[in-house]
Amino acid sequence: MTRPPLKVSGLVRMGAIVPSDSPHASPDENANGLRAPEAISSASTSVAVVPGRDLRQIPVALIDANPLAPREVYTVQMVSAMAAALREQGQHDPIHVIPDPVTPGRYVICDGWTRVRACVEHNLRTALLAEVHARMTMQEAAWFGYHQNEARSQHCDLDRAFFYEKLIAAGESASEIARRAKISESLMTFYRAYGKLPPEILEVIRQNPQRFGALVGYSLARMAGVAGARRTLMLANRYLAEEQPVRWLTNQVQEVLNPAQDKAAQVPSKQVRYVNGYYKQSDGAFELRIKMAADRKDAFAVALEHLLDEFAEQPPA
Repeated sequence: MTRPPLKVSGLVRMGAIVPSDSPHASPDENANGLRAPEAISSASTSVAVVPGRDLRQIPVALIDANPLAPREVYTVQMVSAMAAALREQGQHDPIHVIPDPVTPGRYVICDGWTRVRACVEHNLRTALLAEVHARMTMQEAAWFGYHQNEARSQHCDLDRAFFYEKLIAAGESASEIARRAKISESLMTFYRAYGKLPPEILEVIRQNPQRFGALVGYSLARMAGVAGARRTLMLANRYLAEEQPVRWLTNQVQEVLNPAQDKAAQVPSKQVRYVNGYYKQSDGAFELRIKMAADRKDAFAVALEHLLDEFAEQPPA
């Protein structure tokens, strides 16, 4: 199936591509000052030939992030853990890249960006073994990385949500993305709710992605639309600090969205208790429960029915 063309303007508007002085700087490089070691070769080096695979040692300084990257969250702990694994165990599997469609000699990551960042930020390696996929488009490379991460259970819901939004900005429809990601369109609605959250709440989620799944994000987005960012942020922080379950948070949101009637209005304005029953009055509503002795019940019934005949409204025939 032919994919729609990459709409760069849409990616710039949503922040997936950040303009900079360097035409090759990745979004993470611009945001975090990511720079590769200087003392490396400027060209990739071929390794032993494997039929059907283009494997090379590629300098990490020549590898850029994919603007449609399937992962959004890279915490300091994640990158440090990867650096430790590379230092202790070496590189088990190649990363995957495509040739930069604009600049010859540079590459765009398909899968393995955490390893690239670990090498650069921890000054660990100047090059990584990479498989080059010469015929992949930028979007195909992003989907390749997405499915690789899903297989390794490395995505959180925030990753998925931002990935889907990038693809939508690039021209793919939400229904097509749901089909390729094998999720329902209803679940897609939950993922898209992250985009409605205020920045300060998104930052809390970014720092604690495993605590804020799609259901929590959707609930907070609904609350923010009614109660505002400040109150919603307070609830998110309380949910986090008290280690409350998801059900607790959703119940809190429901109370905000569907507030119960004022309890004071439900208190009877008049209430009288008797030995044999009670009588309540709340605004224009009356409630009576009386137990009569056998020798008085007939007289009470006649008196009550006489009163009802005067004030009660008969239903239409």
